[in-house]
Amino acid sequence: MRFSYWFIIITFVLSITISVTGYFYLPIFKFTGFDKALEGILLLSSICLGFYGACLSVLASIFNTKIVREVMNDNNYRSEFIMVSASSLLTGFILVITTIVYQVLLENGKVAFIIMNLINSLWLFLLFVFLAFSLLFILTSFIIFFQNKDEKDKNLVNPGEITNPDF
Repeated sequence: MRFSYWFIIITFVLSITISVTGYFYLPIFKFTGFDKALEGILLLSSICLGFYGACLSVLASIFNTKIVREVMNDNNYRSEFIMVSASSLLTGFILVITTIVYQVLLENGKVAFIIMNLINSLWLFLLFVFLAFSLLFILTSFIIFFQNKDEKDKNLVNPGEITNPDF
C-alpha cells in the first residue's frame, strides 16, 4: 500500500481520537480568547486554499513537461494525486464553513452545551484532517516537482563525443 493511503488512514484514526477526546474531556470553546484562535484558523485555511489554487495552476502550466506527463500517464500516480488534491481542497472548504458556523454559534452565547460540544468535536476533526491533508498535498507536490528519475542517465557522456569544443 502506498504511503499516502497509510497516511490517510492514520490521519482519520488520529482525527477521530482527537475529536472524541475533545468531545468528552476538552470543550475548547470555553477557553478565553478562543474566538481569536478561530479567526486565525479561518485565515490560515483561506491562505492554504489560495496556495492550492496557485499550485494547481502552476501544475497546469507545466503539464507538458516530462515529469508531469510521467505522473499523469501512470494511473496509480494520477489517481493518487487527484485524490490528495481533491481531499485537501474539499476539507479546506468544509473547515472554512464549519469555522464560520462555529464563530456565529460562539458569538450567540445562547446555544446549548451539547450542540457547542458537537460542533467543537466536528471542528477539531476537520482541523486535524485539513492540516494532515495539507502536509500530504505539499509532500506529494514536492515529490512530483523534484523527482529525479534518470539522473544517472543525464550524467553519462558518450565516450566518442568531445564535450569541450575548445579541446
